[in-house]
Amino acid sequence: MGDIWVSAKPTHESPYYPFQKVVEADTMAGCEDIPYIISRYLMDLPDATGYTPPSDNRYPRARLKKLLYWDGPRPLEQPLPTTEQILGILYNPQLPDKAPDAERGYRIFPQNMVQQSMAKSKSLLRVYLSDSQALTSTGNAITRQDVLFDIIVNAGIEGNMGTTNASRASAILQAVKEAVSGVSFGGVGGLFVRRVTKIDDERTNLGYKMYCYIDWTGSAPNPSYE
Repeated sequence: MGDIWVSAKPTHESPYYPFQKVVEADTMAGCEDIPYIISRYLMDLPDATGYTPPSDNRYPRARLKKLLYWDGPRPLEQPLPTTEQILGILYNPQLPDKAPDAERGYRIFPQNMVQQSMAKSKSLLRVYLSDSQALTSTGNAITRQDVLFDIIVNAGIEGNMGTTNASRASAILQAVKEAVSGVSFGGVGGLFVRRVTKIDDERTNLGYKMYCYIDWTGSAPNPSYE
């Protein structure tokens, strides 16, 4: 049956056969990669272009890596963790059986549900997708995708910073917010922070949840299957 809007018949090659697609709507294609892309970005690793991550505390990602890796007082006065040290605490969902850092365990997760316990990982950063909604008032089909950051610190090291700001969780939150707010990770514009709330597990761990969103217009076919 021909389509009444375009007076054309769908072909067998169409992914929507036997119906006709009449609006170039967002499919969320590629959206599933956002947590991993952001996690790798936050770890600020060297790349093939010759880029060397800065160690100066003026850079938020340098502060973040020191805060996550060094557990003792004055972590920002410690050296920048090496690439090998950072990769040892970064959970790679593509290599789930890879052993983490023997002393620290995994500390950066590009997903929400993890089996590793806080007994070994005294501070955690989780990045994952949450709800999404369609935005149609823009004239284009756009998905507003929520991206959540969980920052969790064991009470045993939360207040041992040895500085005026005694909260390690607060320092990690500030570094993450400075590093990601307004940065484009492949969406329409940048990633934006909506809200920050305090969280705890009513036992020994506390921290923050940061609610962000990114507008997405991925279309078919999904780049993961081309």
